[in-house]
Amino acid sequence: MTPEINLLLCCSTTKIEPLKAEEVQSLVQQELDWPKLIRLATSHGVKPLLYQNLSKICPEAVPPAILTQLQKDFRTNALRNLHLTKELLKILDIFTEHNIPALCFKGPTLAVSTYGDLSLRQFSDLDILIHERDLVKARDLMLNQGFQMRFHVIELTEKEEAAFIGSKNIHQFVRECAYEMENKQGNVLLEIHWEVIPKYFAFPLKPEYLWENSQTVTLLGTNVANLSPEDTLLLLCIHGAKDCWDKLNRVCDIAELVRTHPQLAWEKVLEQAKRQGSDRVLLHGLLLAHKLLGTSLPKLVWQKIKRDSTIGAIATQAQKWLFCKRQERPNGMQQSLFHLQIQPRWRDKLWYTFNLSVTPTPSDWALLPHANLPPVFYYLLRPLRIFRKQAVYKESPGQT
Repeated sequence: MTPEINLLLCCSTTKIEPLKAEEVQSLVQQELDWPKLIRLATSHGVKPLLYQNLSKICPEAVPPAILTQLQKDFRTNALRNLHLTKELLKILDIFTEHNIPALCFKGPTLAVSTYGDLSLRQFSDLDILIHERDLVKARDLMLNQGFQMRFHVIELTEKEEAAFIGSKNIHQFVRECAYEMENKQGNVLLEIHWEVIPKYFAFPLKPEYLWENSQTVTLLGTNVANLSPEDTLLLLCIHGAKDCWDKLNRVCDIAELVRTHPQLAWEKVLEQAKRQGSDRVLLHGLLLAHKLLGTSLPKLVWQKIKRDSTIGAIATQAQKWLFCKRQERPNGMQQSLFHLQIQPRWRDKLWYTFNLSVTPTPSDWALLPHANLPPVFYYLLRPLRIFRKQAVYKESPGQT
């Protein structure tokens, strides 16, 4: 690894140990590409941690312009996080007024409960879990508050968008199980979830279970429902693997959670992961945190890791992707193969393949937006659309 990456890894923690501090002091004496370091910290979402540790350990060794930029960005992030937290509390108040129970995860709640400081974690959106029965009601409330639906893969006309919003079963076409909404100013991105795991994964991290184990965290003097540390750990590992570990901050979240919760119920976490088929996901995420950030893992976890040689190979692949060049990031096929590899049970592999192939998306719905057809029709339509798309692609050899 380059000196810039090593320095970033050393500083990607809220509590730096003496030996790591010495390593930081040694690294900053080398001929560093400081702009590259800033770019890395930005793309990996760990700039606040980089600034905090450099400013505490060796501010005199950092070029003044670099330190000033980091300080400015730190303050900007702190103010943005404060703004998003206030917006979250407003949204929760609205939901409470309309009898919509809400459970928060990631975002501000993770910053406070795991990092211990709202300003030390970078986040760009607000994630709220509600019961599926309240989905349309919650969405309409946010629309009335000036929020707008976000569509990534399709461009809809005003009539099609109205049809999308007016549909009572359109959420069946959202495989990520979340509505993305944005306020008029474009500075608050809200994700309203009715599940926390995409449909194509078989991991049954069901909302009912999350609600039963939920805890509270205090945000700006207000108690907010939050996932338990054990459920949060599982969720972080699953989400990191889902995105093929595209950012270092995903690993930081795991490392900080383990460090700040020494009384974590490890037997419970491991048993739950084994039961739902996500033990390989959990273990390779923990191994990645150990390899990159020195996270201390209990003996019980190491025993599980050593029993499955595939876990080490998965963690090694994830580590390579984490710091590779943009053009070397995994493509769609490589991501799917990785997702199959992290699922040890054949039934889960088949579930993933089947659901990814037949579960409709908003793009499928957009083919006939006003037809008011039963959802089962689109389950039949999607494989045909994929087949046609591949056939057209093969007939166009010049296409890249």
